[in-house]
Amino acid sequence: MNIQEKKYEKQTKSGTSLFSRSIVRRDFLTKGLMLGTGVMGLGLLGEKLPSSHPISHQLPLAMTDQLHACVRATDGQLFHTIRFSNSWQSFFGNVNAQESNGNSLRFSDVDCSGIGGNLHVTAIAKDGTIWHTIRFSNSWQAFFGNVNAQESNGNLLRFSEVGCAGTASNNLHVTAIDQNGTIWHTIRFASSWQSSFGNVNAQESNGNSLRFSSVDCATIGDDLHVTAVDQTGIIWHTIRFSNGTWVSGFGNVNNQESNGGILRFSNVGCAAIGGDLHVTAVDQNGTIWHTIRFANGTWQAFFGNVNAQESNGSSLRFSDVDCANVGDNLHVTAIATDGIDWHTIRFSNSWQSSFGNVNAQESNGNSLRFSAIGAGGIV
Repeated sequence: MNIQEKKYEKQTKSGTSLFSRSIVRRDFLTKGLMLGTGVMGLGLLGEKLPSSHPISHQLPLAMTDQLHACVRATDGQLFHTIRFSNSWQSFFGNVNAQESNGNSLRFSDVDCSGIGGNLHVTAIAKDGTIWHTIRFSNSWQAFFGNVNAQESNGNLLRFSEVGCAGTASNNLHVTAIDQNGTIWHTIRFASSWQSSFGNVNAQESNGNSLRFSSVDCATIGDDLHVTAVDQTGIIWHTIRFSNGTWVSGFGNVNNQESNGGILRFSNVGCAAIGGDLHVTAVDQNGTIWHTIRFANGTWQAFFGNVNAQESNGSSLRFSDVDCANVGDNLHVTAIATDGIDWHTIRFSNSWQSSFGNVNAQESNGNSLRFSAIGAGGIV
């Protein structure tokens, strides 16, 4: 372990004891995303925050609110940083270096979520196997655990994309796309894993006709919301209820949006704030868009253009996006096409004025470039 890595281990122990009361007391809110300005026909319109669906403030903003970001570097290693209430951790910490088997593993995708004071990280190795580790309040789990090895059908499946979300009952839901474009699901309970990966497409009446390339999930209470981009660039949505049943068919999100017919996407992230599900997605030109599924089941009328809300948005194009609820504000993290990590916030009635360069906040940011990101909130 080099000096930087030792410093990271020390910082995570001291920083978390000072700033982290519980890594996402609201795991089910851990991934939220709200973004503005939509295209209607040829006109650019500002996205209004619907007064009939206010942002929930059921959980008050705490001084110790944190955003945790896990990123996959271009060499396949995982790195981690924290945005505290008014500053960033001083450098990206190497997660692989914290794990006894980290030297032998390289990854292609990553996501993270908080449960009961701990940050859970899921990642896909280059051979398509899912691995899992935990950042406790003052240390990391000693090694990456092989999730496929916990599942009776895991030896038959290889994956390309992963999403995860914690529930109010402290379970971790994991969704992943296999190499044929099918979505699978499993659960990590407090002391064990679900016995096998479940085929989500097989639960949906239209699942046989759909194949996906990107997936994310978020929880509202103990209901799991799954969003996914199919191989034609359309976003779809379904729900796994707390009793284990699924909505009977994938719903076409693009069809709910007035500008959905002209937009096609390559990557999706989602998060909950209160009873609303926020969906963010990168279109095939690298612009981030946003919509909301309200608690009553209706959708916002159009996708809003997030880049158009930011003063530097016209100069940035992205390849991967995720988001998290931190203190009932929506934090959006995204990887630009040059591998830089950027961040913005949607407050209750406005957006941060520009994307902030996260790499520029980290002492080793100049030497790192990324291709995938996961985000989780901590209170």
